[in-house]
Amino acid sequence: MAVAARKSTTSALGAMIRHARQRDGLTLQELSAKCALSVGFLSLVERGLASPSLGSLAVIAQALALPISTFLEVDAAQGAITREGERSRIAIEGSPLDYERLSTVFPGQSFDAVRIHVPPGYTSETVCHAGEEWIYVLAGELTQRINSNTYILRPGDTCHFRGEASHSYANDSAEPLTLLWVGTMPVFKRAGDSEAFHP
Repeated sequence: MAVAARKSTTSALGAMIRHARQRDGLTLQELSAKCALSVGFLSLVERGLASPSLGSLAVIAQALALPISTFLEVDAAQGAITREGERSRIAIEGSPLDYERLSTVFPGQSFDAVRIHVPPGYTSETVCHAGEEWIYVLAGELTQRINSNTYILRPGDTCHFRGEASHSYANDSAEPLTLLWVGTMPVFKRAGDSEAFHP
């Protein structure tokens, strides 16, 4: 049986982000500049009117020098093996995305991996960050935007790019989309991890 998705209430999540931003003495404009998300989007998130994707939440956490577990409950995956049907699943309340954690955590780890289930009609926020991303389309059709270029990827297609490029993705089709995402942006760092955020 699959592990139930762990959720963070949208309004509570927004309040936590606002508290952390104000604690650091940052304006919305300054946080926007640090995480490359629009002021309007960040304002909606803080007011509980929009839900960030896991990637956007990781970018926000990194800009605030906090582990993502400050805002979202993240289990520590133990050992080298994860099993189909037994993996930790993560969802952010208000977001239609469902994430299945594939990677584990250990000292010196350099990437995270997730399987992302994307419903028809979904479009992500546009982000940029340090590091790399690699995407493999398992099912459905992915519309991937990188800077001013738009690519259509289908099952078996891959995409590998630098995170500093402005990028977003969408499922513009009428069918569900499933992706394998691997990236060096740390999406599963937990409070108390001895390693600092890596790029």
